[in-house]
Amino acid sequence: MYKKIQQDLFNMIASGQLREGDRIPSQSELVEQYYVSAITAKNALNSLADRGLITRIRGKGSFVSKSPYSISRTDSNDRPISIGAIFPSASSLIDQTYMMYLNELCQKNNYRLYSCCSQENVRTEKELLNQYIKSGVQGTILFPVVTEMNSPMISRLIRGCGTTAPYPLVFIDRYLETTGGSYIISDNRQGSRLAADYLLNAVGEQIAILHFPLCNSTVTERYDSFREAFANARLHFTPKNDCMIDDLRLLDKSNENRIEYIMASILQHLRKYSQLRGFFCANAEIAQIAYYAVIQMKRTPGVDFEIVSFDPPYLPGVHFIQQDYRTMVQNAIDLLITQIRGDFTVVHTRIPTSFIYMDAQPTHTQSLRYLIKGPNQIY
Repeated sequence: MYKKIQQDLFNMIASGQLREGDRIPSQSELVEQYYVSAITAKNALNSLADRGLITRIRGKGSFVSKSPYSISRTDSNDRPISIGAIFPSASSLIDQTYMMYLNELCQKNNYRLYSCCSQENVRTEKELLNQYIKSGVQGTILFPVVTEMNSPMISRLIRGCGTTAPYPLVFIDRYLETTGGSYIISDNRQGSRLAADYLLNAVGEQIAILHFPLCNSTVTERYDSFREAFANARLHFTPKNDCMIDDLRLLDKSNENRIEYIMASILQHLRKYSQLRGFFCANAEIAQIAYYAVIQMKRTPGVDFEIVSFDPPYLPGVHFIQQDYRTMVQNAIDLLITQIRGDFTVVHTRIPTSFIYMDAQPTHTQSLRYLIKGPNQIY
């Protein structure tokens, strides 16, 4: 019952029925209204006070506190809801796609959007989050950096600390396991199963997954699901089937150095296991480089060597797992607005993926046609 009382008061504050400075029902009034004990009513009020939503003054009562994250829809003079977004980079097509849909959907709903890049840097991500909060940005959609060094700070924001209310924050694309909180991601496991099933049916166990270190939820889920496909098929997963590209020391290096290192890692694996006939690439960057590594080994993608990528590399003969970026962004915005209005119920949403088959043509016609029509249109 104390949770029901707490939620009812939450709703009254979020809807504007109770404004900053307004007196809320007293402990005795709540006892009479909800037919509960004094302890139950006290627990509800203490919970709201602990989260910084109300202030209790001895001898006077409880009052709605000022919260930098709360909003009111009843005042026509209120400014638009402000939403922050932090992405690891602005250079990849995936990040650009997320930003495009964020801009589109925020404009459609009259939300004010602030968007920045962390450059996969923990310190930068922390500084951006603090800047958003100090500037009055009411909630943030976060595509977190690959490590979890900011987890304690992010966890405090999500759960609230002392008299500070929780800060509305939703993870997108990947999440940090140790922080809790809500996230909207693609169903990475389902997508990897689609890729593994296709490759196992096409060329059998002579396949390998190409991936970066297992340092974030996205890579880990795709890798684990690929291995599970071998177990389900009663096949042994051996070093031949696993090509890890240790790129962590190259994150701050030039793109040219990264490409050279990734290419060398893939060629080394191909030369060591010449019997391989297929790759599952955990992202499009790896797939684009793997395509040319396969050609360098005198093989033809889509003819005598199968490649499946997570996300489109836009290359002939390279099939891929398509994420539904627009739905992910729409869900993330909706969930963030729900939190801004006071409901911090933890939500974990996985958006289904689909398998896209690309013909092995001598020209890039199909790839270009797909690029022009876009990832959310079927031809």
